[in-house]
Amino acid sequence: MSQQSKRKKGTPISLDDFNFNPSELDLKFSRNLITVFDGYRINRTYELAFIDKKINKGELPQSFIRQWGVIRKVLHKLAAIGPKIPGIEGWLNRKQYFSFASMALLTIVAPVLLLTWVFQWAFLQDFIIPLAVLAIAMVLINFLASAWYNRKIAWEIHYYIEANPNLVENERKHLRKWVQELIYHVARLMRKSGEDPDKNLTKFFNDDYEGILILKEPAGLRKHYVVKIKLTS
Repeated sequence: MSQQSKRKKGTPISLDDFNFNPSELDLKFSRNLITVFDGYRINRTYELAFIDKKINKGELPQSFIRQWGVIRKVLHKLAAIGPKIPGIEGWLNRKQYFSFASMALLTIVAPVLLLTWVFQWAFLQDFIIPLAVLAIAMVLINFLASAWYNRKIAWEIHYYIEANPNLVENERKHLRKWVQELIYHVARLMRKSGEDPDKNLTKFFNDDYEGILILKEPAGLRKHYVVKIKLTS
């Protein structure tokens, strides 16, 4: 029985006693996990439901499932920082308002446009172009507003953590170690299977790892590095 399974319920997590072992994970999931862990280092908090779904479907090895409880608590701790910062919750709510308004408008406009085109309803012909323009404008506004709020929230979290350096220092340190383990693991899998590293490029947000080659740096709308994992360090 592992140390994780022996830990009593309610006992605080000791990350220094936790050894992340990705040895039974497949190539695709390992690469996705790299992006998730690496993103959480800079508070890009990906939705974790896809991992829970794979666990529920029995698609992940027991060795990872036994580790997932500890890993998820670390990720949840990092994700919980944002809502605790004054002002963040209000910005998140306003971002959701834009998203809801955009989706509601599309839900109304799309069927109207389709029905008008199919049944040639003359009484709606004069409204087709204004409705289409309004829907497109709302989608664009939602995209720009979401990008603006995401940036504002990201910087606010960054400043907060900079002002409280010990808050998640240990968690970030271990996330970096886990990503490095995954990099070595992915390299081993590709060597063993003969996979082409150029066809298995990975999204990174940090570049302080061994065994990687940066092909593209963040630029324009791309906020991440495009990275090739080397087969040899």
